[in-house]
Formats: sequence, structure tokens, C-alpha cells
Amino acid sequence: MKKHRAFPGWVVAAAALLAVLTGPAWAQTRVPTQDIKGLTDPAGFKRYTGAVLLYRDDAAYDEVRFPAAKVAGQNDKLVAPRNLDRAGQRMALQYVAPAGRSSLEVLRGYQQELKAAGFETAYECAGDACGGSNIFTYSLPRSLLPAGWAGKVGDNSPAACAAGGTASDLRYALLDNKASGATLAVLTWNPDITSAYCDEKEFQKRATIAVVRVEPKAREQQMETLSSSEIAKGLDANGKVAIYGILFDTGKADIKAESKASLDQIGGLLKQQTGLKLHVVGHTDNVGNLPANLDLSRRRADAVAAALAKDYGIARDRLTANGVASLAPVASNGSDAGRAKNRRVELVLQ
Repeated sequence: MKKHRAFPGWVVAAAALLAVLTGPAWAQTRVPTQDIKGLTDPAGFKRYTGAVLLYRDDAAYDEVRFPAAKVAGQNDKLVAPRNLDRAGQRMALQYVAPAGRSSLEVLRGYQQELKAAGFETAYECAGDACGGSNIFTYSLPRSLLPAGWAGKVGDNSPAACAAGGTASDLRYALLDNKASGATLAVLTWNPDITSAYCDEKEFQKRATIAVVRVEPKAREQQMETLSSSEIAKGLDANGKVAIYGILFDTGKADIKAESKASLDQIGGLLKQQTGLKLHVVGHTDNVGNLPANLDLSRRRADAVAAALAKDYGIARDRLTANGVASLAPVASNGSDAGRAKNRRVELVLQ
């Protein structure tokens, strides 16, 4: 029988590596020619002609901080000295434009269309004037897209390839509609460095488009109001209880009128148990920067304590007000549902 010569291990390894490096082109993610399956435009919203929809995410109620000035990195986040904070019904879209259309041309197309619908450009920037345009992970587009974007689109998907690892020719426009109260941001850029699994040259020929819109809409009250007895049981069992029925507008510390039912129950409990003393602790999600959220959460807690003293006659020395911002989450801030759970007021036994 004829013996076969064994090849050294390094030869086998080199051959395997060569097979990977020279593998068929179809292994790369191509620029799609039609919308990703299952995705459609929101009713009444026009896309740029010839663009392909890669990603869509809607939330019945969410809050978005739209930068209205140059952003800068701070504690691994992008912050701006001026912002438009909006809460309501949110949509987020990502498209890839047809080849040969610059990011500026695409942006101007959106601005023209939106102006006819009553939107005015509140802020606009390009490239380095926007700030944070180099590394996509910490870029302006990533800061506006929903927190769960990366997990939803997945690695080496058309949306991930179109986003790129870095961005060039970044354009940003923030538009506001005074009549309807809607706010919308349009970002366009060309992906620079992409994954080896992406057809880089073809993606680089096309501008990527991200659109984020928030329209005013009252939050649906999905949380049942805890009764005074339920609050008492929670305090007895755990030493604290989370209250989700005390509501505030985004970035503000004024208690909304629909919070009265929860305040009634807390006030009633404090009247029943005259020896009860509580810490009122404000909690936020991680949207925005930590120092601002620490201040906001403290002011919200103080507003609750003040309301209990003023409207229910509770002695102020029975209540302390503190805020911990996003430092004590009860859920991941990577989803709308998680952020909603983290925005709360907690009552803690002194």
C-alpha cells in the first residue's frame, strides 16, 4: 500500500488561514436592494428616494435628549451644553441611500420635505463641528439611536455594516415643529471602516441615514396605584417600596397632576402611622450625564416631600429627600422597558 506523506501542522494551519482569507465573496454582507424583511416606513413618513430600510424601532412612550450644540465625550458618554429634551411616542429608522448621493444631498432632501410639513431647523452641524464623529461606538449617531440598537441589528448585519466602525462626512440636523410639538433629528454619514465581513467598498459608496422622531403623547398609566396598606406591607417586608405612580416631565421636577392618586395613598399612610419616618429617594435611568441626573433625582424627591408636607400636613422632619440618579437600577437601561422601571421614586424606612 502506498504511504501518504503527512504535512507539518503549520502547513495545515496556513492552508486553513488562506482558505478563510481567500474565501468566496458571498460570505460578505452585501448592500441590500430591498427593505429588510418585515420592515416598513411609519404611516405618512416619506423616505429618501431609492433608500433601503435597514432598521426600525418604535416606542409608545420614551424620552430622547436631542443635542442642540457640539457634543463632547464625558464619562464614556456624549454630552452637549444645549439639548432639546423630548418625551412621547418615539420612532427610530435607519436607511442606506442609493449610491452616488452625498450625505449633504440626502440631508437637504429631508430638510426640504420636513419644512413643507411645518418643521424648522433648530440646529445643524457637519463633521468635526458636530463632535464625536470618529468612533461610531461613541458617536453622535449611536447616542441618538435607541440603546438596544446594537443587540437588535446584530453583528455584520446590513444595519451594522452601514453604520461602520468610523464615520466620515457626518451631517446632523435637529428640526422642531412648534405647531405639533414634534421634534426630529436626521443624521447622514458615510461608513468609513467596516467589518471584514461587510462589502466595505459598496457600503462606503452609500450614505447611511438615521432618523429619530418624538411626537408628544401622554404616557399610558400601566402601573396600578399601590394602596396605603400595600405600601406599608412593602416597607415592613423590605424596608423600601418603589412608587411608579409619581410622574414628571422629561428633565423636570414638577409633579404631574396624574400623580395625585399615589400621593393620596402615601399621605394617608403617613397620617395613619404618625411615628413613620421615610427617606424619599429619586431614581432616574442613564439617559443624560450623571451629575445632571443626580441633581434632577434629588429635586424630584424634594418635590415629593414638599407636596406631602404642603398638601397632607406631614411634618417635614419625618421626611428626607435624596437622589441617586441611575446608581441603583432595578433593570437594564438597554431597553425602553428597563429604563421605565428605573425611573421611580422609592420610599425607604429611616
